[in-house]
Amino acid sequence: MSYELAADDLDKLLGDTLRAATAAHPGAEARADVRAEGYDEERLVKAVVSAGGRIENVEISQRALRLGSHEIADRAVTAINDALDRLAKAAVENPSPSAEALAELSQRLQQTQDMSVQQLRAYTRSLQDLMNSF
Repeated sequence: MSYELAADDLDKLLGDTLRAATAAHPGAEARADVRAEGYDEERLVKAVVSAGGRIENVEISQRALRLGSHEIADRAVTAINDALDRLAKAAVENPSPSAEALAELSQRLQQTQDMSVQQLRAYTRSLQDLMNSF
């Protein structure tokens, strides 16, 4: 195995691994920006939630202000739960590529590690041959 050929192979493998890692990463960034809206039955209360179950906003319409505080609270809970359900549904319908991407990335990293070990062995043999020739 020539040094130039091995270096080219390793360079290609490292480039492929980097591309696989880059392809896996944008999915994670996109997931952080996912939001969902939810409403109560009469759409008097609107809730907005984001990834991780964070409540970003709760809007109460003017008509809802005529209701009692317990009824408004119940409607807010309903709207928040609706938003969380929609967020969960969106996650199922648009799954993160992480499982497949991580499997591919793991495979490429294993190939890179194996190739590095092979190159190091070839380099060591070359050094040993050189030392034995004196």
